[in-house]
Amino acid sequence: MSKSENVSNSENEFTIEGEFDSQTGIIFTKIAAEETAKLYGPIFKRMASKYALEFEAEKLNEKPSENIQGLDEVTNYVIANLDRYPGGLCSLVYGVFKADFKLQGSTGAGAKRAAYGAMKSIIMSSGMLNSIVGTTEDVFEACKKFTGTVKSTKVVIPMRLTRGENNQVTVVYPDCLFKEACRALLNEGLSRAVGGLECVALILLNAGVEIITKKTFDYMLDEFDEPECRGRVREV
Repeated sequence: MSKSENVSNSENEFTIEGEFDSQTGIIFTKIAAEETAKLYGPIFKRMASKYALEFEAEKLNEKPSENIQGLDEVTNYVIANLDRYPGGLCSLVYGVFKADFKLQGSTGAGAKRAAYGAMKSIIMSSGMLNSIVGTTEDVFEACKKFTGTVKSTKVVIPMRLTRGENNQVTVVYPDCLFKEACRALLNEGLSRAVGGLECVALILLNAGVEIITKKTFDYMLDEFDEPECRGRVREV
């Protein structure tokens, strides 16, 4: 897809043209599902697989096959059909987040987003941010460092960052790859336990910022698909 290129417009604005490999994104989402299942148990993978298969089959104008079962088989099915549905990543994202929404409040999960915790755990355990952990407490600088460090993984979505007041940053996604999954979740009335719309892209950025700064942040999606998506990462 697009070449990785960072363009620093000023001390308070930053644009990154990301490079995203769909198959890598799918594998990352599968790993996130497996990590989330450590909290919820086997039921989570069963539910996530079922929802992802249904989403993918609908996009392919097929009926969900009874011969495709389990997270591994569903993931392989999605990857094998990327030529027919290039947005297959959304199938896995939809499955993971719908299962997480459905199970919120069970097994002691409460309002803490399990999928968010899983993604943060994966980033931490990968060690990719080790060299920059603790190097800044500024959210804008942390966002720049995070996107610059992880761009080699080819899972960075194009975005524009603007520094705000009170250690806050505004993030604009011109054309997010997760939109179809987010639209489906929104149409089903599934939103964050603490209120507001979910945003997979902001989840990843927020997790990276927390790891780097060693501080607590939260994200808010203020505009969805208009046609850009606009949100904030802020210190809490």
